[in-house]
Amino acid sequence: MPAFRLFAAALLAMALVAPLAAPNPAHAATPLKVALIVGPMGSQTSWNRSHADSLASQAVALGATVAKAYSPNATYPKVRAAVAGANIIIYYGHGNGFPNPYHATLQADRNNGWGLNTTTTHGDADSWSAGTLVYCGEKALEGKLTSSDGAAQRKYCAGGAITPAPGFVMIYIGSCYTAGGNENGRSAATNSDARAHLAYFSRPMIGVLGASGYFAGHSMGVMADLLANPDRSYGDIFNDNLPSVLAGYDMPHQLVSGAREWLTRQSSDPYWEYAFAGNPARTFNGGTSTFTAPTGTGDFVAPRITFRSPAAKKTGVATTAKVVVTFSEAVYNAGANVTLWRGTTKIGTTAAYNATTFTVTLTPKSRLARGVTYTVKAGSSIRDAVGNKFPAAKWTFKTAY
Repeated sequence: MPAFRLFAAALLAMALVAPLAAPNPAHAATPLKVALIVGPMGSQTSWNRSHADSLASQAVALGATVAKAYSPNATYPKVRAAVAGANIIIYYGHGNGFPNPYHATLQADRNNGWGLNTTTTHGDADSWSAGTLVYCGEKALEGKLTSSDGAAQRKYCAGGAITPAPGFVMIYIGSCYTAGGNENGRSAATNSDARAHLAYFSRPMIGVLGASGYFAGHSMGVMADLLANPDRSYGDIFNDNLPSVLAGYDMPHQLVSGAREWLTRQSSDPYWEYAFAGNPARTFNGGTSTFTAPTGTGDFVAPRITFRSPAAKKTGVATTAKVVVTFSEAVYNAGANVTLWRGTTKIGTTAAYNATTFTVTLTPKSRLARGVTYTVKAGSSIRDAVGNKFPAAKWTFKTAY
């Protein structure tokens, strides 16, 4: 399950040069609270604890109070207590996002949340299958788990929603999916997958739990910038904590109305490493300020179906019917990945793809049976010109008697 790409030397350098300043006078009477979570990651955990401690020292120097929930004590109850009333939450640990290779549909009980210790007795062991790590997903963080959710989530992630301060900022450091990328050891995420990863992981925070901003990647200076410069825009703070050579993209948030998604990667590296979600004009003290948005252009939209015949759930279909599927743009691999099925039996067809109309036509090699329900499947191996994956789909129709 998820691990993350490590840039230890770069992270350490960023931490050492993170900006320090006198505490913000506006918050002197009521110190801000920073919560640091370090989930179990095996041998990587000790490094994460050390790094989190360096951020804790910076936060105290900037006038904030600090609450820690570090593995092996990062159980959901302890983490929930640590983040209560927090103005900034920083998480190190495994990320389990969506879309992913493990399940075709969103599993909200375990996706888009935090990987935590099940108990305090397993050290830094991080095996979900062995029961030493549990993914407390967006439903756990929102306090919406039900009896139909996973047994591990119901056992270890119960207790209700997290309760950070209104307008808190969420910072993910090095966790898979959170900045758009895939897991370590897998190919780089396509544009559309990267956008979806960021949208799904940030939605619980900025769309439900009340966060005013979401930062993710390998940058360590964001927290100090927020505390030292609360009147600066999130957009400018994000930009100031990026490597110098980046390709950046600004687009509407897919799941939260009015929010933006910023995705960036080094131009020499296809892996997505830094991201922001929210209102880039927002400031940490609740105002707004100017910012510079990424100017990169690219295709972040996955192909979709614009026409299908027979239509989904159509009845009385002629036994001589062909299957026609039209896509929103030019696609590849469609001829081999649009298929017709009767139950678990694949029906022999001849496939033809029209590159002008983006249409696949399946002609059955023999007449369809009467009064039978057939299933059309369009697989995720279908891609557009830049590699964006078609989200797999299937639908049924029934022939006439």
